[in-house]
Parts: sequence; C-alpha cells; structure tokens
Amino acid sequence: MAGAQAKIGQASAGLRLLTALAALAPTPALAGAWIAPKGGQEIWTNVAGQRDGLTYYESSSYIEQPIGHETSLVLAPWVEQNYDTVDGWRAEATLAAKHVVLRHDETVVAIQAGALWISHPNEGCSEGGAEVRVLAGRPVGEHAFVNVEAAARALEGGCESRRLDLTAGYHAGRSWLALGQLYFDDPQDGQDSIKAELTLVHFSRRGRGLQIGIRARLDGDDAEPALVLGVWGRPHS
Repeated sequence: MAGAQAKIGQASAGLRLLTALAALAPTPALAGAWIAPKGGQEIWTNVAGQRDGLTYYESSSYIEQPIGHETSLVLAPWVEQNYDTVDGWRAEATLAAKHVVLRHDETVVAIQAGALWISHPNEGCSEGGAEVRVLAGRPVGEHAFVNVEAAARALEGGCESRRLDLTAGYHAGRSWLALGQLYFDDPQDGQDSIKAELTLVHFSRRGRGLQIGIRARLDGDDAEPALVLGVWGRPHS
C-alpha cells in the first residue's frame, strides 16, 4: 500500500539519520550515510497524528549493527493503527545491508539494499520486494551536518515507488540536537506528498536521547499534524 510505504520511509529517515554526530561530539552515532559505532545503534519512535479528521498511531524502530568498518546490517520495522483502512492496521519492514562506497574529504556516500515486506500491498502485487537506497552525508562546520537519501522500492508484480529525504541537523553542545527534515514521496498510486518534520533531541550523560517534535504535510488541504516522540541510544546503554 502506497500510504504505508510513505509512512515507513518517514519513520526510517526520521529514525535513520545521523552518525555524523559521532564526529561532532561524544553522543551516540545515529545512522544516515555513516556506519553506526561499535555496539550498534537503536532508535525507537512513536507518532500520534490526524489524517482526514481521524487519529492514527505509528510505532517504528531503526536498529543498526556494524559488521565491519564500512558495512552494517539495518532492520527497520514499522506498524500503524488507524481508522481509515479496512483492517485498521498496516505494517512494513526492511532488512538490509549498508556499505560505504566513497569517502572524500568529509563527505560519505553509502549504498543500502535489502528485502522489503509490506502487509497490505496494492492489488496485483505481492507482499515481498526489495529496496535500494543511496545515502550521502557531510558535516557542515563544527556543529551541523546534512544528509540526503534517495530510495527506490519494488514489489513482485511490478509496483514501484520512490522517495527523497533531506535532513539538516545542528548540535548545540553535548546535550542538544535540533533536526529539520523534508520527505518527498512518489508512491505507486501517484498521490505525491511533501512532509516536514522538526524535532529536538536531548542526550543524557550516558548517551541516551529523548526526542520530541512535530510533523506536517506541506502540500494539499490537510496538514495531517502529528506529534513525534522518540528514544535514541545504543543496545544496553
């Protein structure tokens, strides 16, 4: 289902981001084009929002485990409870490998590819497929960074979709991170969308982060406002 594909992309991009922080300060490394630090990285996110006057809830996670200096495994499940679908829920998951293919000055480029599962695909398509993602990130000055991700997805049966995610972050000291994100979605049903997300993350001395922010749609008549809450950290931190 195209709507579900858009949602997991936002969750993943909003979750994925930001190993750039490892180079900026002693807080957790947080994905994006960079490889997670030794021991791995976990981000758990919950979203509550409204769409067409009806409430929906999302739960998602991003789990990355490095298997070398330039390679890691990524698991990203997502589930939504809603009132605007027949079954009242939908879910997705990706299991992929990420590998850094270029390091030039401070710029990092990676390729991520793996298996995709969708609980409610469009008619004529199977639940299984594949996703390929190109990621590029770069620090900006001493406290900021940018990350760009372009993804293509295909299900068995010919259903295809594309996404572009843009992220900018500013790290204020050791405890605070401000994030701004844009999600451009081109789903298989042709209902393109543009969404923005603004969040603030506070890190404890142990490196665990608490995130809060808002998400809204920029195109169309319905802004689909949502509250974003997340917990970032490393396994057993």
